[in-house]
Amino acid sequence: MNKPLVFFNASVIIAGILSPKGGSAKVIGWVKRGKIHGIISEIIFNEVLKNADKINKSEEVVANDILKFKFLIVKAPNKLDAKFEKIALDPGDIHVLTSALQSKVKYLISLDAKHILSLSNKVKDFEIVTPGQLIKEINKS
Repeated sequence: MNKPLVFFNASVIIAGILSPKGGSAKVIGWVKRGKIHGIISEIIFNEVLKNADKINKSEEVVANDILKFKFLIVKAPNKLDAKFEKIALDPGDIHVLTSALQSKVKYLISLDAKHILSLSNKVKDFEIVTPGQLIKEINKS
């Protein structure tokens, strides 16, 4: 089986750091161990750093954590995809969808039910899933 490409939204990384025993931490562990290929954008990296206080860690410690997780960090998209501009509820999330598309991932993983997960039926280029859904999918194959 090829290792699936998975684009991570910031919510999953934050949850994985906050709760080392939860589903988010499990899929981050898969990235670290090479079971899946985890991708984030520079914007996601910076968003997690910006929320370091919610994790009760310094930005430096969070940055080191992310680097230890062995994510591939891609440049932010130069141009946002127009099809996502039409469906995104939050314009700030268009970069997440565009980055996932440009990275040619199989999955976009998120905990943002209102803005990202709610688009799962509208996006056909990749699957939008929660950590729990991804765990079930990977364990099936």
